[in-house]
Amino acid sequence: MINKPLPQPLNIAPGQTAILTVPTENLTLIGLKLILSGTTFDKTKIDSVKLKVGSRVLWDLTYAQVQAINAYKNSADNAKYLFLDFVERDQAVFPVKEVGGLDLYALLKTGVVTVELKINSAAVAPKIDVVGYYEQAQGNPIVLKYVPFTAAFNSSGKFTLPVQLKGAVLKRLYVFYTGTAWTGTTNGNVSRMECKKNSMVFHDEYDLDNRFTQSHFKKVPQAGLYVCDFIVDNNHDAQVTSARVMNGGAYVYDAFEFNAFITDAAGASLTIIAEVLDAAENL
Repeated sequence: MINKPLPQPLNIAPGQTAILTVPTENLTLIGLKLILSGTTFDKTKIDSVKLKVGSRVLWDLTYAQVQAINAYKNSADNAKYLFLDFVERDQAVFPVKEVGGLDLYALLKTGVVTVELKINSAAVAPKIDVVGYYEQAQGNPIVLKYVPFTAAFNSSGKFTLPVQLKGAVLKRLYVFYTGTAWTGTTNGNVSRMECKKNSMVFHDEYDLDNRFTQSHFKKVPQAGLYVCDFIVDNNHDAQVTSARVMNGGAYVYDAFEFNAFITDAAGASLTIIAEVLDAAENL
């Protein structure tokens, strides 16, 4: 892969939002490595990350969410670095593994790629250097998105989550929850997830069993998080499409049902993040 330094973000200061503008060139951006230094500054002092193409928001994540997603994927962990990964590192098939990278020329009709980093006020003299990782241009406008949804339930039981896909291809569903945490031998507050497409079940597993499967495939389960990983074995063919073309050419969205089973009587507050491949202008 190609790697090279990018211009430093502007407005790097405690309590401010630093803005990185990625230069547009005939390459596909597959990752950004943020190198963090200063008197008192590391990745824990980045409160949130927002990735945009023009005015379209592709990522809008807290630091804790970025960290949990990276850690689940068994990424390298060092407080002085924050890596934003747009492709599927462990996918063996090239160029399929690079789908989701930001083809900068193909996206130019939508806008320039920018990253907004909210810096915590506790940072002292922060500094951010950036290295971009690239592959050859794909001519592909499909990008990786993390799309958030929220829900809250005040009792235990089975609840349907307000997730909409609108034609995007679903890779993973991250369900961040409050309440009882899982242990090595017990389920967490989201004790089970059931996922249906056009009334057919394609995922139904208790938390404990789900985490064993993920560990077997070299993923790392995270506290307070249930992951529906539809490509847990790194097989891209298992990605879940959410629309189809019918006979006659009609474009139809599939019907989905994502059901969470909450065990705490007090319920739970949930943030659901859909990891999808999608056109920049869609979801």
